[in-house]
Amino acid sequence: MVKGGFLQAIKESVVVEKPKLSSGLTFDKKLIMDIALLMIGGACTALQGAVNGSMSIHINGGFSSWLSFAIGSVVLFVFFMVDTRGGRSINWKNSVKTAPWWCWFGGIPGAAFVLFITLFIPYRGAAVVSGITICAQMVTSLFVDCFAFFGCLHRPATLPRLGGICLLIAGVLMVALG
Repeated sequence: MVKGGFLQAIKESVVVEKPKLSSGLTFDKKLIMDIALLMIGGACTALQGAVNGSMSIHINGGFSSWLSFAIGSVVLFVFFMVDTRGGRSINWKNSVKTAPWWCWFGGIPGAAFVLFITLFIPYRGAAVVSGITICAQMVTSLFVDCFAFFGCLHRPATLPRLGGICLLIAGVLMVALG
């Protein structure tokens, strides 16, 4: 925490600066691939919610969420085994010692997310539920960046970033009420 307490931390994290004409990004092949993969991931999130929501109508929301995590766990385990050569490329002893305690509980918010979208999409609709969850992700992410929580890099809440959040919320309201 920044010296001076919570209010001082907020004052130092919200920065008023002139918008930059250039963000410093260069469109190289890696950036284009990153954007493409993140777009596929975003589309998969919407599809996952719709598929799980449909199953929750026919069977049960809890089972649908569990099945989604079980199948996803198998896919991720295969990726892990390929990526780490069967786990041999990880220094397990050092990793277990140095990882903060909260690193081991990342699946809990993920499970809550999958359960909630599974339960709400059937009667609220995919666009509304996705929009609300995206807004919540962006606001939470802004706080994480702003206060450098969980070892993330510090990125202040500039006026353009706060304005973007406001536009996002306005867009979700338009989708939900339209």
